[in-house]
Amino acid sequence: MDTFLNYLDKGGIIFSFLAFLSLIAITIIIYKYLEIFVFRSLDFSKILNELDNGINLNDLKDKIIEKSSNSKKSFLKKILKILEKNKSKDYSEQEINRLVENEFRKIQLFMPSLEIIAQVSPLIGLLGTVIGMIDSFNELELGGSLVDPSILAGGIWTALLTTAMGLIVAIPALVSHYFFEKKIQNLYNNLDSLIKKFSMMK
Repeated sequence: MDTFLNYLDKGGIIFSFLAFLSLIAITIIIYKYLEIFVFRSLDFSKILNELDNGINLNDLKDKIIEKSSNSKKSFLKKILKILEKNKSKDYSEQEINRLVENEFRKIQLFMPSLEIIAQVSPLIGLLGTVIGMIDSFNELELGGSLVDPSILAGGIWTALLTTAMGLIVAIPALVSHYFFEKKIQNLYNNLDSLIKKFSMMK
């Protein structure tokens, strides 16, 4: 803790801002993980496997859908309700697409923010380094030949600290963003396959 406070003091306002961004990124990562894998889980791979094994729609409702989590159950019931209305194919597709878009719009919440943090953090860290180097060379110019090398080295060390912090913030944010994006795309593809199977079975 003391080491971090020392870094905070040495790094200045840019280091503090990057530390604040890291807290935001960590909060978003935890929130998105819980949302995608727990609270709003839309993993329908088990249901797809059951359909591939030949289970009929009525058995699917009784044995699988009713035993699913509340988020899955509610979502699937809405889709089946649309399909059971026996409306035109275009109407059913439009209603289902609207339902799916609304659901995945919620899942995509905060994903752009995580991407922005991943892209901007290294640039902010680099800005801190440039400013620190400018200050160091300014000290060198003012001191002339009498400048203390330790002061110059300390200024460079402080400058590079912000670049390191920028990368520390950006790398986990970027990896998490791609991981969540890939997972969301897989969920969408599975759901699309599931809807097509439902349409064929109704």
